[in-house]
Amino acid sequence: MIPPFPANLTTLFFGPTGIPLPPPSMLTPPIRCRSVRRALQAVFTPEELYPLTGVRSLVLNTSVEEGLTILHDAIMVELATTGNAVTVFGWSQSAIIASLEMQRFTAMGGAAPSASDLNFVLVGNEMNPNGGMLARFPDLTLPTLDLTFYGATPSDTIYPTAIYTLEYDGFADFSRYPLNFISDLNAVAGITFVHTKYLDLTPAQVEGATKLPTSPGYTGVTDYYIIRTENRPLLQPLRAVPVIGDPLADLIQPNLKVIVNLGYGDPNYGYSTSYADVRTPFGLWPNVPPQVIADALAAGTQEGILDFTADLQALSAQPLTLPQIQLPQPADLVAAVAAAPTPAEVVNTLARIISTNYAVLLPTVDIALALVTTLPLYTTQLFVRQLAAGNLINAIGYPLAATVGLGTIDSGRRGIAHPPRGGLGHRSKHRGPRHLTDSRRHRRPPTTVYRPRQ
Repeated sequence: MIPPFPANLTTLFFGPTGIPLPPPSMLTPPIRCRSVRRALQAVFTPEELYPLTGVRSLVLNTSVEEGLTILHDAIMVELATTGNAVTVFGWSQSAIIASLEMQRFTAMGGAAPSASDLNFVLVGNEMNPNGGMLARFPDLTLPTLDLTFYGATPSDTIYPTAIYTLEYDGFADFSRYPLNFISDLNAVAGITFVHTKYLDLTPAQVEGATKLPTSPGYTGVTDYYIIRTENRPLLQPLRAVPVIGDPLADLIQPNLKVIVNLGYGDPNYGYSTSYADVRTPFGLWPNVPPQVIADALAAGTQEGILDFTADLQALSAQPLTLPQIQLPQPADLVAAVAAAPTPAEVVNTLARIISTNYAVLLPTVDIALALVTTLPLYTTQLFVRQLAAGNLINAIGYPLAATVGLGTIDSGRRGIAHPPRGGLGHRSKHRGPRHLTDSRRHRRPPTTVYRPRQ
């Protein structure tokens, strides 16, 4: 599926947020094997994102800035070897870093590496031109979090690039019409349940990726792919309920799919079907005829009932086993009393709980400040811009859409504490104590010198 890049004698692998140095187990699944011909090297970058990777971790801008220096040094060191050529593999935050490196090479002009010596493979890219969260909300910065919405990965880069996105990955495939609150919630759930699953893709899924259309006359060397997701991530918590969870989720899912997909512009697709190379900011509402929506919901209702019935029939065919209940023995009761915590242990536990809650409160305050101070300014700019263009409906609707979308993202950021494998749930090493007035989390740490594997 990955284009036959001529320049992949060496592949530099960069991990996602929360995994600064990818372990060997991350270097073999199908989506990466196809980008490797000879040497595969994992490279350390900070990959921190306050507050998702801990209350003492680096903010995004600082982590990205440090990672950008490391990536640039790594590429230049490898290309200094005569005849060598490099593929950069970036996932999540490292896809942001790779995108900014493309911009840097463009600014370098003739001093940049040759197009025949370098290429990129990106997955879970927050800077996807049409779908990336950092491109959906243009010109937005959250100063209290030191988080910049960087915009779109350059579509006119001279370096062959392949970008892969899982459908409903909330970071890389965010709703185009954020007034659709259900679609936003599903995208935020996708940060936990989809964005973390690129390692789990099978060869068949990778081979079956859909190549997305680009704009007429597009002459760039970037290919965009989408990999479909079977289940809506918003229903994953329901599916975790024993016995009845899956049947209920299957009953709801067909109609939920229609509602969620309308947030992307088409009830049949959980991604924007407009041109993948064109930076596409959020809009107000999709142009879908009401009859199309009604027909899709009617078909979804029928499908949900059929799936629910089939699930119940499958459950009824399974043998019923009752759990064995063992009554406690007197010796067990005595042991339990003896193992009860002492008063000192109770006090220490309460102190730890209070300390933990205080630490959890700090990012909540920072996020709240970002919304209170930045969101009103951003929505005012949207209002003035649309009003100046003579579009009164958008002048009212765009600020409302931005508020709904960013508010949902805010709720998701506060709710994501320990996501599953794939980066966000792996905390990076703390860099010392942090307080609201502590600037160390914003300060650029010492540059890590890249050393190629011997």
